[in-house]
Amino acid sequence: MPLLQLSPQDYQPSPPEQKEYGIGIVGCGGIMRGAHLPAYRQFGYRVVGCCDLDPEAVRTVQDQFEIPFGTTRAEDLIYRDDVQIIDLAVHASVRREVMEQVSRAGKPILSQKPFAMTWDDAAAMVRMCRERGVKLMVNQQARWAPAHRALQVLLERGVLGHVYSIVHFHRSFQDVPGSWYVDLENFNIIDHGIHYLDLCRYFAGRNPVRVKASAVMVPGQAAVTPMAHTILMEFEPEAMLSAVSHFNNIVQTRALHRYDWCIDGTEGSAMVSRDELTVSFKTAPEQKQVFAVQGKWFPDAFGGSMGELMRALAEEREPLTSGEDNLQSIKIAYAAVESAKTGRSVELAEIGI
Repeated sequence: MPLLQLSPQDYQPSPPEQKEYGIGIVGCGGIMRGAHLPAYRQFGYRVVGCCDLDPEAVRTVQDQFEIPFGTTRAEDLIYRDDVQIIDLAVHASVRREVMEQVSRAGKPILSQKPFAMTWDDAAAMVRMCRERGVKLMVNQQARWAPAHRALQVLLERGVLGHVYSIVHFHRSFQDVPGSWYVDLENFNIIDHGIHYLDLCRYFAGRNPVRVKASAVMVPGQAAVTPMAHTILMEFEPEAMLSAVSHFNNIVQTRALHRYDWCIDGTEGSAMVSRDELTVSFKTAPEQKQVFAVQGKWFPDAFGGSMGELMRALAEEREPLTSGEDNLQSIKIAYAAVESAKTGRSVELAEIGI
């Protein structure tokens, strides 16, 4: 069996060489306090100001993370000379309106996902930033989660051979009465689920051509739309590849929650959970190597995504999850919603027509 060498340095997100950009945050909610800002502090990034409509939220964030400037008016933040990057973390339902304002400052934007709850909003914001010369990145931070990066390193090295199968298997529970997401239509696919659809694209290195989805309501559930689905992504025949994401987000038995990716290639197979990567090769099919994954999705991946935007700025290129790129993940999500409703396969080319 070939001995695979994989160290944490190969996959853990790290800050870029040039990281002195001043970050101004718009939106001081839970995701900012629990993920963005802890990661930025961990990675040594410089947050110079924050903004939220709620003055108490602003004060809390300033005090907790020692941010020098705070305001309830976005215009007072985004035009400051010391703000070079805008971290936009408002709810998707109001993002287009806020994007209209912050993009006028002409500064690079890292937008929280889901980027938009409608295709029209997503396309309009991408067009808006393109026309104003604004570099836009969508925070699909799951790509920089250590477990996912470890798997991607194997794919980039080509050690599995031709990859023909990508399977995502996720059992969790978010059907909490009174929570904001149970009232959000298609939350399980468009909001939370888009992480895994984007990761399927990431691991495949290409976009599917069509989607077939099945989603099911559970008796007595709080959510307004299904919290369990299976999404099959079909690629062009010459790709010789299929991808499936099965996401059951209403499993009430916590003891049986799971998170796994299984990728099979002509030379070997890999499985990864949140904290362990297992690899086996066809030359020694009874043997396997197991690697403990160092690092966590929260908050490590958020430092990685901001670092990608900073690298893109320094290298004068588009970030990996640019607004334009993220439209492809959004197409998969909306094709899946349409397929689950109608029972038919939906071409990605149909979305946005």
